[in-house]
Amino acid sequence: MTAINTNWAKAEQAFQELRDFLKNDLKIYADKVIRSYNSFIPLFDFLYNNPKPNEATRTLLKAYHYKAQLFGWYSQGTDTVVNALHTIVGKPSEGSFPMTEVKEYFRKRGSATELTRAHMNETRLRFILLNQVYVDQMGTSPFDVKFKGNDPHVDHIYPQSMLRSKMGLLSADINHLGNLRFMGATDNIRKRAELPAEYFTRMKSGGMDITKHLLLPDYASDPKKLAFDVASYKEFRDLRFERMWDILSTTTNPEVS
Repeated sequence: MTAINTNWAKAEQAFQELRDFLKNDLKIYADKVIRSYNSFIPLFDFLYNNPKPNEATRTLLKAYHYKAQLFGWYSQGTDTVVNALHTIVGKPSEGSFPMTEVKEYFRKRGSATELTRAHMNETRLRFILLNQVYVDQMGTSPFDVKFKGNDPHVDHIYPQSMLRSKMGLLSADINHLGNLRFMGATDNIRKRAELPAEYFTRMKSGGMDITKHLLLPDYASDPKKLAFDVASYKEFRDLRFERMWDILSTTTNPEVS
């Protein structure tokens, strides 16, 4: 108790820094993008011992967070993991987050430590991945809403019903991350099964910045390129998937100096 009382001001500052990091850097506003809150403990532990991290270090802290959530680092043996991470991050480290040591620990536990393209089509990771893309592109989370009708739903850019009934595509081709985006619940209901060329042309004419959703400048400048045929669909989907890979791999797999 004496130690806690003596160091409470330092602990309170670390809590405040963690709060600001969660809100300003990670843009966390919903349970749907968190698989484990226990991953925040090592963040606090690091900030307690290494306050006021610089931008490069915050980049590594973000990467740690995304890895922990995407790869289920805290899905089993949580107490053991937290204690082990304390020995790695719970000490002064000249301001730099020890990402190499953290990854080595989880690698020895048999956990993934680097994002791959295969991870990007895992259904259970869909909300986290899409939120990560939107935070990177828009500087905020679609979940930062008060009105429930604005709560984001996963929307198919090319409507799944049309892809299934008109093109004969199967779920793996339809529910591909390259074909998915976030859209407010109310707007998603209104959209129904409108074809993408018509829908995004209408949205663009109404002043909507469709680049943040389509991610591809060529298609955003001319939505009519979103033609409704198998070849056009797969070309768009795969190009957009690769753009998402660029974003996600940069934020999840940063180079460690």
